[in-house]
Amino acid sequence: MNKVIPIMMAMALTAPLSLSAMQIASANLTSANITSDAPKTNSDATVVVGSATKPKFTAHSAKEMSKADDAANSANVLLKKRLHGLQQYQAAFNQTVTDAQGNIVHEAQGTLTMMRPNKLRWETTFPDETLLIADGEAVWNIDTFVEQVTIISQDQAIKDNPIVLLTANDDETWDSFVISKLDDAKASSTLEQYQIVPKSTDGQIKSLTLGFNSDGILSTLDMLDAQDQTSALVFSKQDLDFAIDTAKDNLFSVDVPQSYIIDDQR
Repeated sequence: MNKVIPIMMAMALTAPLSLSAMQIASANLTSANITSDAPKTNSDATVVVGSATKPKFTAHSAKEMSKADDAANSANVLLKKRLHGLQQYQAAFNQTVTDAQGNIVHEAQGTLTMMRPNKLRWETTFPDETLLIADGEAVWNIDTFVEQVTIISQDQAIKDNPIVLLTANDDETWDSFVISKLDDAKASSTLEQYQIVPKSTDGQIKSLTLGFNSDGILSTLDMLDAQDQTSALVFSKQDLDFAIDTAKDNLFSVDVPQSYIIDDQR
């Protein structure tokens, strides 16, 4: 099984969270509206009606553009509010990976534990026992079956990866992605769903879809990668209030046995 998907997810989940950038640039909407209503001096871009000079953009097209901007900004606001609640998160998961033809290529079960900023533990219990720990500086992928540990730095995995928005609130990061709230016709379930697509095509993830239940808790996570494989995670037994001190001491430290092979890719 290719370990890229869980590693990339872990890297993004453990990026530091800034809670001070919840504001949305509503001034951009105002500026866009002013620009669309303002007359233009370029004769090729105007038509003359009587003595009045007006832009070629009709009121209808300007309204549609404004509605699109409103929808995009609204999706940003709503998604940030949802993700703001993930200060700590623990859940059981079922993972199903399918190829471009819809064939199941891998299934897994386990537990995900996350604590901001920088801490994550991904542990599978089926079909194999594997452990992935993010300690704040590196991600340690521990395979007990082959007795090997792969170490990857955080910066290696999160570039152009939409899952980074699970922790990032700065405008520069959010501006790298197109975010939309799926309506009932496009949503694949009754969950409140958001689709995140990178503006850059250089990354390994094409899109990320997050689903929240009626209580606003993350319940599903679907990733489509560059090979058109989809990794679908369904969470259950979510706990947002576990003991932090105990988790710090027991869940996010790494003690590698001397017999293990270490592949350090940092």
